[in-house]
Amino acid sequence: MPRDRKRVDVLILGAGAAGLAAARDLSHAGLRVSVIEARPRVGGRILTLHDPRSPVPLELGAEFIHGEGAETLPLAQAAGLAVLELPGTHETATAGRFKPMSDFWELVDRMNHDLARRLAGRGKDFPVSEYLDSARVPAARRGMLRDFVQGFYAAHPDRLSAQSLAVEADGGGDEEDEVGGQQFRIANGGDALMKWLRDGLDPDRTEVRLSTVAESVQWKRGAVSVACRGGDRGPLPTLTARTALITLPLGVLKAGVVRFDPALPAKQRALAGLEMGQVFKIVLRFREAFWEKPEFLKERRAKSVLNDRGVGLNFLHAPGAEVPVWWTSLPVRSPVLVGYVGAVTAEQLLAEEAPSRLERSLVALSEVFAVPRRELEELLDASASHDWRADPFARGAYSYIGVGGNGAPRALARPVEGTLFFAGEATNGAEIGTVAGALSSGRRAARELLRVLQ
Repeated sequence: MPRDRKRVDVLILGAGAAGLAAARDLSHAGLRVSVIEARPRVGGRILTLHDPRSPVPLELGAEFIHGEGAETLPLAQAAGLAVLELPGTHETATAGRFKPMSDFWELVDRMNHDLARRLAGRGKDFPVSEYLDSARVPAARRGMLRDFVQGFYAAHPDRLSAQSLAVEADGGGDEEDEVGGQQFRIANGGDALMKWLRDGLDPDRTEVRLSTVAESVQWKRGAVSVACRGGDRGPLPTLTARTALITLPLGVLKAGVVRFDPALPAKQRALAGLEMGQVFKIVLRFREAFWEKPEFLKERRAKSVLNDRGVGLNFLHAPGAEVPVWWTSLPVRSPVLVGYVGAVTAEQLLAEEAPSRLERSLVALSEVFAVPRRELEELLDASASHDWRADPFARGAYSYIGVGGNGAPRALARPVEGTLFFAGEATNGAEIGTVAGALSSGRRAARELLRVLQ
């Protein structure tokens, strides 16, 4: 196996949330760490645009902190970042009329408990689509649940594990806390937390190599070498270490673009139990926040108590719309709107060229807001989006558990012969698909490494 003079204790593949969190803990514990990252930046699927014309950072990737118990919140507070709590208001939009979603989270909670009961009766996992097709709820509510599953989990209902949601309902946390309320946003932008993690690495023990693409991992117990190329596809020196921590996204691992020698059949079996979800997210900046005008809301909310309290738009859900979920930048008031859709419709939109995606988003928003599309176009100042599916270093948005795959995150996380370690949101079944899940998985892997190396 090739050797070089810069052999370190741990090579970390990926400078996203998991890789940086692990590198910070390991370097402060006295280990020599080298982080290699294919992109020319850190942060992975956190991608923040700081446009001087926008009053708020624009998040093209991960955006929210779900719940007070999330690993992200204390880290953001330790970093001295401004953390904003979002209002808990969600509304539905139907035919240009907005209504509070006061009981929607009870509907989601009931779905999860129903799934648990069905699992107890059947004794084996099944796709969530079976429940959605037969649930004893009105068709409109069933449609809202389908949109929720595809949006929040970025999941195909016919691939999503019923057990993964039922477990969450029985013992894994409060769905209402995670989704319907207690959501936060880093006012400085999600990239500020990633910068804090990087800046906190011990400079005497850590290096971060950007634009360094891992191509293969050759390993034996106690020794690893990683062949790399540059962002320009030129060859780079082989890197060696005692161990390696793999934090690559699920989509990259499933594509097999990084070769392992010897191969890892147990990891391939684990990957087969997990799915990479796709989302389409578009950020629209208008010349004015026209949705904040009293007459706009008065026409659409009828006699809603939200109007009486002067509550602005926060989250708006429009079942049946091509882009069914929209949100504003509240509690900060700005002329920015975000449209979001997952799974099937997201894949259809991502198959279009960028101008077509924008056009279809404006058409959807026109239907949701009951505002002529031409008026929206005249008010629109700029738009931004990122196609994570086409991104070669992500190959998707975030992970979810497939039918029969509830043991897969733990199997993917399991170390191999005290030499190869694994982290990333896909390895954290309880918090799969979240930045919090990535951060906590990186810290878990760091503890595992320290037990071996110290």
